[in-house]
Amino acid sequence: MPGRGKSDWLSDPMDYAFSVYLSDIRVLLSALPVDKIDLVGTSMGGNLGMLMAAEKGHRIRRLVMNDIGPLIAKKGLKRIRKYVGRDPSFRDLDELEAALRYVFAGFGDLSDSVWRAMAEHSMRRKPDGTLGLNYDPAIGVPFQQGRLRDIDLWAQYDAVDCPTLVLRGADSDILRAKDARAMTERGPRARLIEYPGIGHAPSLTTPKQIAAVREFLLA
Repeated sequence: MPGRGKSDWLSDPMDYAFSVYLSDIRVLLSALPVDKIDLVGTSMGGNLGMLMAAEKGHRIRRLVMNDIGPLIAKKGLKRIRKYVGRDPSFRDLDELEAALRYVFAGFGDLSDSVWRAMAEHSMRRKPDGTLGLNYDPAIGVPFQQGRLRDIDLWAQYDAVDCPTLVLRGADSDILRAKDARAMTERGPRARLIEYPGIGHAPSLTTPKQIAAVREFLLA
């Protein structure tokens, strides 16, 4: 998505919005020589996939929603708003990795090599030589606007008609247990897999999590 990783930063922070992201995805798909795609999305990425799969004539064959659902709990959004858009500086990669381990403790018990890889891909070099997080801090501007409330997208979820897999951290504060169960009973009647000892979100780096996604996509 724009503003993240090696993508360009947008000049207007208010363009960091679902409408822009969905437009970008549509343009990308129009340039690819494929009729159908499988979409695996974590958190916001899962919601973008859901919104696309709710459209008539969509091109999604199978959808994986990783720790996200059509009801996004205010409690989790409040936690995310505390850190999204911050622009801390770190002296070295070890310091940045320590911060990621703290902020993303919900990922669970990951190996040292996985945490290091996350740190390497999450860093950018600032002009003063320190390290920063590899995103535009302005992505937090829209997130700070207005009063936080639960986000209800059940109508869109009910319109999804492709096979759907939902992954959930059993301790998630974004995808509540009752909402995950409801996702198996309405709309595409998703398959649900929960992981104990994990919050928001399963990292999709462990053998069990990778196997679950692979099995679903190849079924």
